[in-house]
Amino acid sequence: MLSTAVKDTWAEMKKLRNEPAMAFAIIAIILITCFFVVWPIVKVVSFSRFEDYLKLFTYSRWYHAALNSLFMTAVSSVSCTVIAFAFAYTITRLKVPCKGLFKFITILPIVSPPFIVALSYILLFGRQGMISKYVLHVNLDIYGWHGLWLVQTITFFPYAYAVIYGVMKSTSTNLEYAAYNLGATHWQVFKNVFFPLCRPGVAGGALIAAMNVLADFGNPMIIAGNFNVLPTEAYMQMSGLFDLNSAAVLSTALLLPALGLFVWNRIWVGKLSYVTVTGKETSLEHFPLPFAIKWGLFAFCMFVTLVVLSIYGVLFYGAFTKTWGYDWSFTLHNIQYVGAKGREIFNSIQYALIASLAAGLFALPLAYIVQRKRIGINRLLDFLAILPGAVPGVFLGLGFAIAFNEQPFLLTGTPLIMVLALMFWNLPTCYSASLAGLQQISGALEEASLNLGTSNLGTFRKIVFPLLRGPFISGIVVSFLRSVTCLSVIIFIYSAKTSVGTVSILGLVQNGEWGRASAFTIVLISIAFTVLVIAQIFLKKQGKSIEL
Repeated sequence: MLSTAVKDTWAEMKKLRNEPAMAFAIIAIILITCFFVVWPIVKVVSFSRFEDYLKLFTYSRWYHAALNSLFMTAVSSVSCTVIAFAFAYTITRLKVPCKGLFKFITILPIVSPPFIVALSYILLFGRQGMISKYVLHVNLDIYGWHGLWLVQTITFFPYAYAVIYGVMKSTSTNLEYAAYNLGATHWQVFKNVFFPLCRPGVAGGALIAAMNVLADFGNPMIIAGNFNVLPTEAYMQMSGLFDLNSAAVLSTALLLPALGLFVWNRIWVGKLSYVTVTGKETSLEHFPLPFAIKWGLFAFCMFVTLVVLSIYGVLFYGAFTKTWGYDWSFTLHNIQYVGAKGREIFNSIQYALIASLAAGLFALPLAYIVQRKRIGINRLLDFLAILPGAVPGVFLGLGFAIAFNEQPFLLTGTPLIMVLALMFWNLPTCYSASLAGLQQISGALEEASLNLGTSNLGTFRKIVFPLLRGPFISGIVVSFLRSVTCLSVIIFIYSAKTSVGTVSILGLVQNGEWGRASAFTIVLISIAFTVLVIAQIFLKKQGKSIEL
């Protein structure tokens, strides 16, 4: 059976002899992806000896860091999923006010630096916190696992929401009405009909949240205190003790559960199918829920919304405060400080723009080959395209630091290594957007073009690319937003000349300069939202939208 598969693959690959340009493109894609994705992974994993890996079980600090990471992944993923499910259910199923506001709240954390919730949490509940000191008049200990749990829940529930909302929105009400007509109660319909249909989305959302929580670096650095986790422990070994060997061991320990979650998510989403619409879409409205449940869910979502708004509100207020907790007078000094750090802002925009464009241009032909061409190695190409999505940002950054730190590929400290790391980190985002767009385009148009004598390249340029303009731009915009607010990928590879905004914010927070950190964060969020709004307006004219 294996030999038959090999023969079929070889037969399909031999067809490429008639398409030399396609063969060259495929070889180039494989070599480039292996060099900038697989090679850094191999370098990190192979950097340490077997005896070093045994320290994960014998050295108590590392052992507890691994357990802490798994613990936070479990508890934060559960809370993220619960909140995401409540928001998705309220927005898709209930007739309540403020739905637009709820949707806006699910976008804010995605287009913000991943650690700003931790910063705002300190400004609200720290020793000089606006609520803890001036409203409640108490001294709260906000550092540790409980503070990290709250911060990660607010930060990552929108990622789970995006998956759950997509599944819930497409779920038909036909089966629910049939159950109600047979005398089922609201709880029975929810337990036996609605929730099983949403289970793929709930599981997918939980896994996406878990992957983000596990790889989270910024929030634990700021709010976890003595509760060490694998990403922060690896960073301390590298930056504090200059122990690259230990950092490689800890990063590899982080990679293994991340790969497990990623593979589990791919298998779950790929194999399970809960189709309820087989013909004409129903026009039935959602069955009304009891008053207490409806407005209870609304109150819960509004509470979370107010929490998120207070998080961003305190950032805005802190950006114009002279000395947080002591002198509340209005000042522009913090904004002026950010202006003086124009190079970091320029670097953030420049690297994010170049990396997202490069990722989009690299992912588009890759998605086209995987989706449209049977060449025998489609699964290999698909695996290489999505592999960076399974690698935690800290691990990928460390991989680039190790792999490209010597001749003939000495890139350390250069803008190029920043761009390349961000580019391949965003490759799965652009690839998935292009692949989804291709799946919606009938192959008949390309066949007609080829039958009329147009080359593969001409067909791609004149037929496919114009139809993929929306997904292509959407992937680039999302990649830009991720890159301009990224910290984990570049924390090991930046230099004094290539420092970016998120690195400056982290340094300001660690030095207790809350006002300047708030101002820096507000500027980055404003840049991200400006790009998002411009892209949404442009795509809306074409009947498209950006899926975050």
